[in-house]
Amino acid sequence: MACGEGRDNAMRVLLSKLPRPWIVDEKKDDGYTALHLAALNNHVEVAEQLARAGKADLDLQNVNLQTALHLAVERQHTQIVRLLVRAGANLNVADKDGDTPLHEALRYHTLSQLRQLQDVQDVGRLLMGLGAQGQDKKSSSFIACFLAAHGADLKLKNKKGQTPLDLCPDPNLCKTLTTCHKDKESFRHDIETAAPSATIDECLVCSDGKREMLFSPCGHVTCCNICAPRVKKCLICRENVLSRTKIEECVVCSDRKASMLFRPCGHMCACESCATLMKKCVQCRTQIQHMVPLSMCCGGGGDVTYVKNSNASGVTITEVKNDQEEELPQQNTGGGETILMNNGSRDTSHNDIQKLQQQLQDIKEQTMCPVCLDRLKNMIFLCGHGTCQMCGDRMSECPICRKAVDKRILLY
Repeated sequence: MACGEGRDNAMRVLLSKLPRPWIVDEKKDDGYTALHLAALNNHVEVAEQLARAGKADLDLQNVNLQTALHLAVERQHTQIVRLLVRAGANLNVADKDGDTPLHEALRYHTLSQLRQLQDVQDVGRLLMGLGAQGQDKKSSSFIACFLAAHGADLKLKNKKGQTPLDLCPDPNLCKTLTTCHKDKESFRHDIETAAPSATIDECLVCSDGKREMLFSPCGHVTCCNICAPRVKKCLICRENVLSRTKIEECVVCSDRKASMLFRPCGHMCACESCATLMKKCVQCRTQIQHMVPLSMCCGGGGDVTYVKNSNASGVTITEVKNDQEEELPQQNTGGGETILMNNGSRDTSHNDIQKLQQQLQDIKEQTMCPVCLDRLKNMIFLCGHGTCQMCGDRMSECPICRKAVDKRILLY
């Protein structure tokens, strides 16, 4: 269920508590494994956890002898294809018809899609387009070139005696595939090291504006501010859009645009540099379980960052609060009614406890670092504001008043 519905949080918990690791590769009656289901439904984060944390076998086949890569290519799920290829999936496994993933990629090409490739002169640009969701009509060609550049065999024949090139009626694409396969080392280096394609930033609706609206609950970024109100379903995952939030500048440094999506809260309020300091969301103070980069939210590549949460001071405060809550039923047994003491005066101890709890929370907020919300303040600047030492060492401006940090003073 976690794989079929894309519940990456549930999958992470299951993998961390799995008593028998081989269960990850357990097959259903139809031969589908968890990785097959994730690839079929385009659940990128779940597939990444299965491949990396779960050490899933990438080349297991279902009853039709299809691997997860076959299914991803067949459904044109470019992010899953890239993930599986980089994780080491076998590109030349044949299904029951003898077709490899490259056969599948070229079979779903129509002549109208092939004609559009005549305008593409730069093979490097073609390869870099993989993962750009705005290029749906060319996704088959991108996948085919990507597979060829990573070593897919162009001469393997299926049971009908057809090679992948026999399924491609466009001579321009055949030439491109041959070039990609011949120079695969150089093209692979270009794919891994070059900057993301400019199409990742383009609005998928108008192609004029830049993507700046975050959709909830899916967390994808596909549209500009003008086009977003017209979009009812996410253009990447087709999930219903419940809310739209404009991506603003980083609330910590105010220098760069926010570019890290926090999970599970779903806020994007910090840049990549500042987000590495945080264990709690600065907007809602929810514990961060993992962070998704903006490039992945736009349908491109990237790596999910998992956060280890440990807060000694938070445990202490929780223990104090629990002790006070245990004393509360002993003092107030009147079902919410005011209790009279022996001298006739009203017992106000319940209100006093509530005040103490609020004061304790206020003290906690005043003493915690305003950047990471996790460690105690032990460094102040000349402006009078402070942070923890780990955050303060990386600040060039005060996160509160934005004054330049000239001197840092440690507190003991």
